[in-house]
Amino acid sequence: MSPSFEEQQRRVKRHFRNGTPDANDQTRIALYLQAVKGINVAVLAKLEWQPVDWLPYRFLHGQYYRELELTTLLGRATQWSSQSLIYMEAATLSMDLWSRTEAARYLPGFFEVDERFYSYLALSHAFMSVLRFMPLVPPAVDVEADPFLSALKAIEDENGRQIQTQIRMLKDLDAGLSRQERERLVETQRERVEACFAQLLATLGQPPGKGLEEESD
Repeated sequence: MSPSFEEQQRRVKRHFRNGTPDANDQTRIALYLQAVKGINVAVLAKLEWQPVDWLPYRFLHGQYYRELELTTLLGRATQWSSQSLIYMEAATLSMDLWSRTEAARYLPGFFEVDERFYSYLALSHAFMSVLRFMPLVPPAVDVEADPFLSALKAIEDENGRQIQTQIRMLKDLDAGLSRQERERLVETQRERVEACFAQLLATLGQPPGKGLEEESD
């Protein structure tokens, strides 16, 4: 039986007690977050070309450009691994991310204010609220002295600011769904993202490929 999401978090927290992420783990984290932000950018880009009420447009427009900016920042701050297996591992995790979250369903055509749009908002909220690395870093670490950790903190700080608007949209958006249906979608997307994140966590601190092998056992 694979370790739970919470067990993987505790294991990585123990691992990071011995130091900040090395090049392999930095590369894993950076490529994973770039895959997540790639999903958001692909979806958000089409919203630039369709009619959307002002409040959602203003928020999603701002998110689109912040995703691009922060992805670039993270890439510049990362100490990239020389291990080719790390990149193959990352490609597997990225494919699983697209599959588990059904991200491709949000790409075709324009959005209507319906279940599909609400489901995407719930997925975006799950990405921002679940994918958190800073709680795994020892409090004594000087984050601002480490370019990679500083970039991660900038991303998570920005996510924290955007989450409040996301919660308001998820609560107030009239997508033709009952409260129970909205709550079910939010919970489903959170569970999917936690399952994906657990897979990434399983690789951290491990030799290339080992974490994925253990997940598949």
